[in-house]
Amino acid sequence: MTLLPVDTDVLEDVCRDIAQDNYGFIYVSDQKSEIKSAYESADIGLVNARSLSSSDMRKALTEMTADEFIDLEQLRDGVFYVDPFGVKGNMNITRELTNLFGQRLVVTGETLRSRFSLAIDDMEFFADELDDRNYVRRITAGKRDYYTIGPQLKEHADDVGLDSRLEREASNGKIAHSDLESVIDVDATADVIRYLDREGYIVDLDGEYLVEEAIDEYARYLAERIEDDVEAEFADSSYVLRTGEFEQVVENEIARRFDVLSTARSVRSEILESTRDSVVDRLGLDRGREMVEAVGPFEDVVEDHARRIRTDLKAEQDQLPGTLPEWVELAADHFEELQVSNATEVNEYVRDAVRDRYRSLVNEEEFGGMAA
Repeated sequence: MTLLPVDTDVLEDVCRDIAQDNYGFIYVSDQKSEIKSAYESADIGLVNARSLSSSDMRKALTEMTADEFIDLEQLRDGVFYVDPFGVKGNMNITRELTNLFGQRLVVTGETLRSRFSLAIDDMEFFADELDDRNYVRRITAGKRDYYTIGPQLKEHADDVGLDSRLEREASNGKIAHSDLESVIDVDATADVIRYLDREGYIVDLDGEYLVEEAIDEYARYLAERIEDDVEAEFADSSYVLRTGEFEQVVENEIARRFDVLSTARSVRSEILESTRDSVVDRLGLDRGREMVEAVGPFEDVVEDHARRIRTDLKAEQDQLPGTLPEWVELAADHFEELQVSNATEVNEYVRDAVRDRYRSLVNEEEFGGMAA
């Protein structure tokens, strides 16, 4: 037995380095040669033991766990743990989990244990550490626990996680039950699916599932299916609808073809809003607070009305007006006669647009663009 004490500062540094390479764990039986070699090759003070026996090593490590200034925890005899998460630049755990969940959506505790080369007795402790720090999320299914990626890990990983993986596997924003089972690929599939539904990752659509992360993709699918009928509604209303009417048309057309609005009530408003946005993009609509217009066709309608009124006015007058305001004033009855909808607001919107275009048209063609 040595007569000099072990240099705990050196031993702490040695153990910390070893723990960082081993996901925080120090197994004295397996690593005593590594610890002894690193300790004895370090710069040790003259008043400390320069060699390290197995008994001295275990005794010193046990004593160090009682020191509140040393971040070393004894899990059981011969097994110690140094928190690896607070070490800047240490990405070992993050890297391993990212690689693991890049391949699997859900894993068992045994998969985690094998991936990190842990002793069986340390699996639960390590899983708790990962769960407490939001690196994984625990899914309890029957008597077993399963794990999936947690929000903290997702911040460090690109395109990895439940939502990202489900989004990649989805087709038109949905995933079939059999495909979801294949992606999960664990025994307790039903329990995991219930977890995904409960946590807001998927919505059960009776035989298939809407992936919430892919609602925009699903909305684009819906928009493609209903756009012809929505466009027909615009054609019947001079290509302009009140905003509320447009929103109701989209809702009605979805409900007529699909039961998703009644089935997926928790995300009903998101589906509707995203589908409306997609319809706006596909049909080239201008969606305002009060009105929605199909820009190109509506401009053609307005142009036709403006030119017709100008032609009619010229045919009616023996002597053409001398000023632009007179041209506009004489056409007032023609504007008021425009009736394209049962909605007063729509008629006023069309009349205002036709009046503006008529004024520009007369200015261009009767006054060479020089009238005030």
